[in-house]
Amino acid sequence: MTLRARLSVAHPKLIDVVDLMERNVEEPLSCAELAAQVAVSTRQLERLFSKYFNQSPTRFYLDIRLQRARALIRQTSISMVSVGLACGFTSASHFSKCYSERFNQTPTRERTISRFDSIDSRIA
Repeated sequence: MTLRARLSVAHPKLIDVVDLMERNVEEPLSCAELAAQVAVSTRQLERLFSKYFNQSPTRFYLDIRLQRARALIRQTSISMVSVGLACGFTSASHFSKCYSERFNQTPTRERTISRFDSIDSRIA
């Protein structure tokens, strides 16, 4: 599915920024860097995200990174520290805090639950 279809947005600058976000998860770009890369002001970028997604670009970017972390936790056995680093978090505690706030459970608990779900689906 194209990014345009996934986002349900046709604004080309917004699509370009989200594409940059998705391609730069391990080393996140600042809002100023994102804005500069698509030739808009930081304020214009904030207005676009507010209008189309009802949130800040920073919050939207964090959610992309956390969604990627969740996929890694569910689909791989790499360490939580490695997951955090792969998703742009510089400390394990900050990663765990952000993850818990977003998904209402710790990353470790997420992995435990997804492993049990995987075992249950193979048994059924």
